[in-house]
Amino acid sequence: MSEPPASIRIWVALDESPCSAAALTAAAALAAEMDAELAGLFVENINLQHLIGLPFAREFSLLTGAGRPLSQGEMERTWRHEAESMQHLLAEAAERMRLRWSFRVARGRVAAEINTLAQAFDLIVLGQHSGIGVTATAPAKPRFTRAHPHVGPVLVLYEADSSATPSLDLGVRLARRNNAELVLLVSANSENAYRTACAAALAVLNARNLPGRCVWLTTLDAPHLLGVAHREAASCLVLANRKRFLMQAGFDRMLDEIECPVVLT
Repeated sequence: MSEPPASIRIWVALDESPCSAAALTAAAALAAEMDAELAGLFVENINLQHLIGLPFAREFSLLTGAGRPLSQGEMERTWRHEAESMQHLLAEAAERMRLRWSFRVARGRVAAEINTLAQAFDLIVLGQHSGIGVTATAPAKPRFTRAHPHVGPVLVLYEADSSATPSLDLGVRLARRNNAELVLLVSANSENAYRTACAAALAVLNARNLPGRCVWLTTLDAPHLLGVAHREAASCLVLANRKRFLMQAGFDRMLDEIECPVVLT
């Protein structure tokens, strides 16, 4: 059983994707740095229920390849198995680092659950989540198979306002802990504005005794953030003002396609 809630809570959304494993690692690292509670969420995707009874919707065994119509009972068993696996992995990660932890199962839509729970948590760490799909009849072990996690740069969206400092501090913590490069994403309308903002951002990093570099974002939206994360082979993307991104068109799609955890402050 988990201990009473800490003053700071870091929520991580969990599924069986490799990116979810990276999100759990990043969330646990932040929780250890900040003496925070590590809180996990597994969402039973209600969109799958809408497939039950449709003539073209079938589930296939990974062992035999045989298919059969989707059933509510099989879906419930699969969800239960996945939730138990995720809770076990969360508990292992928390106990390894001596963290307070909690775990919650919700049924609904991932985006809706994120928006609801975001109000109660200090930080959110998101990995890639799956959309509508067909579950396999054979229980599968979580696909946390990467023996040596990729250590690419930590990307931090830097904006010259009051929201920049917390996200920058988080980026510094993650970069130092993982011995990774820190890259500041600077949104600017012109090259002159970019150079000015970059100089100011690097000065802040210099005060923290950490080197870094800047990347110019000509447009601040989900497709451009996804593009730079792919080009840089990022290990993590830190974004300030989580409410803005959770409500932004295209953000769900970015989470489906991005290959690194996203930290929302």
